[in-house]
Amino acid sequence: MTSPDPIITAVTADDPRIEQLVRDLDADLTARYPDEPCTGGAHISPGIRFLLAEADGRPVGCCAVQPFPFPDSAAELKRMYVTPEARGRGIAARLLAEAERTATALGHTEMRLETAVHQPEAIALYTRAGYALIPNYPPYQHKTLSRCYAKPLALPEAGPEDREEITAFLAGQGLPPQDVLAPGTRYWLTRDAAGPATTVGLERQGHCVLLRSVAVRPDLRGCGAARRLVRRVLTEAAAQGGHTAYLFSTGAGPVWERLGFRPVPVAEAAEALSDAPQVRQYRATGSLTDEAAWRHDLVDVTTGNLPPMSADHSAADARHTAAVTGR
Repeated sequence: MTSPDPIITAVTADDPRIEQLVRDLDADLTARYPDEPCTGGAHISPGIRFLLAEADGRPVGCCAVQPFPFPDSAAELKRMYVTPEARGRGIAARLLAEAERTATALGHTEMRLETAVHQPEAIALYTRAGYALIPNYPPYQHKTLSRCYAKPLALPEAGPEDREEITAFLAGQGLPPQDVLAPGTRYWLTRDAAGPATTVGLERQGHCVLLRSVAVRPDLRGCGAARRLVRRVLTEAAAQGGHTAYLFSTGAGPVWERLGFRPVPVAEAAEALSDAPQVRQYRATGSLTDEAAWRHDLVDVTTGNLPPMSADHSAADARHTAAVTGR
């Protein structure tokens, strides 16, 4: 008896099951393109994350998510493969959906991929899933058989049904979960195969916004997820008329400086966002004087663009900061 759905888990690139599936994929591609050597594994970066699909206790498929180099915020789908005997069961579609969730959890704004003309089933899968044809990107720009596709990835905004999950996630990351989804706040929660992955909250007053509850699951730290997540939220805030972002954080100054923030007096942030739920709560508990405040100007008056953030902070910084913002 076959199980109705595959079990999809995140695994390392050197997992023997992945290595065998990749060898099978290379053999499949060699048969389809005998005059063009397979280069599917030639552009694998250390940041790649593999997903393994298993059914009835056997590996039946895989794919991977690989970030493009900074400052590109997109991810690339790589090494998508389903074994011949498992095809026709929707496993490729499930893998693709999980790859998109993984990329979103890592803060990526878009998924891109390369396939080729002798893989009509792959082209049909991607087209059904909402991918649009784009110009071939490097290293495929001169390959006449290659076809490249892209799809924007929405950052999932949390609703009341997510409150309990966000509260538990923040508590697990060492952040007090008060006022989650309180009136005047917005939250985003990403999930992947392992469960809740990242969260971020935003409060607004006039042209100022307050960033809060930025938390990244330990296994996702050190790969730029926090930077990409923060930039996504601040870019949206700027597009909606936000001019200045503040946050409170006492233990992650180097991280915030790398993300373009600078220290300011607590009184400045508290005055600019006097009606924000977090500021009201700090005043009520008398903890405002124990905080440190940070500011990021969202609009460059000469270009109208969000000022750039620096490249990823080091893995050591990520380990030092368990969850990067204030309560």
